[in-house]
Amino acid sequence: MTSFHYRYTTIKGYFLQSEAGTDDQKFDFKKQNFGLADRKYETDRPEDQGAESQWQKFARYVRYLDSKSSKDVHYKVLFLGRHGQGWHNVAESKYGTAAWDSHWSKLDGADGITWADAELTDLGKGQAKEASELWKSLLPKGIPAPETYYVSPLKRAIETADLTFKTLDLPDGKPYAPIGKELLRECLGVHTCDRRSPAATIHSLFPHVELESGFSEEDRLWDPKNRELSSERKLRLSQLLDDLFAHDENVFLSLTAHSGAISSILEVIGHRKFALETGGVIPVFVKAEKVAGNREAAS
Repeated sequence: MTSFHYRYTTIKGYFLQSEAGTDDQKFDFKKQNFGLADRKYETDRPEDQGAESQWQKFARYVRYLDSKSSKDVHYKVLFLGRHGQGWHNVAESKYGTAAWDSHWSKLDGADGITWADAELTDLGKGQAKEASELWKSLLPKGIPAPETYYVSPLKRAIETADLTFKTLDLPDGKPYAPIGKELLRECLGVHTCDRRSPAATIHSLFPHVELESGFSEEDRLWDPKNRELSSERKLRLSQLLDDLFAHDENVFLSLTAHSGAISSILEVIGHRKFALETGGVIPVFVKAEKVAGNREAAS
């Protein structure tokens, strides 16, 4: 248990998704440059006027803020990506949410569909590839490639990250090297789609994924009888962020996860609610300030 945690703030005015006037039901990040606002920065240089993209200006500004801040303050940009459509999404639509929650979600599958540790459907794979095409189009225009890639260890999240980033022509020194993080998972318990596979299976299917230190062979977090409360999920995701901000010195991070996990992250960082479709991505500009005392005591 750490003797400190972080207080998080979403810095508004940089991404359209952070603004109250943006309709999350209509917003399409693929058509809006990931939502980056067209604006000026205090780090803009007269000699570069007209020669730099908004992403280049933004990246320089973020690094400037982080470099000049005290050792207890950090600035990062998190690209939060929801996995593409999985077979559990298909099943919930097929049976209806009420029946799904009360019965079908507790099974490994039915009617020719398997949703335990659900994999992507063809539609879900296509959604991930659409995100990849956006990255492909923006990398030459200066969007900063993620410096660290974190993934939920559930199959659908790893598949999404792979389809999004694996084929990109990334800058030298910034390879796609995903790290599996237990705390980045979807709401825990009861639903078999949220029970992860054993570590040996993950290693066999995704040998390029580095599972974090202490990653257990069997899933110790999933409980077949108890479903995690939203308050518990929020605490879990706040602990994940504390870990990343305390130990990862990089500024631009990719986190590929789930709707519930992303909702909790947005809540922790003080971001407005913003629903993501399957395969959706939302960038957030975050300030973290170290606070004395462990998070459990502060909650």
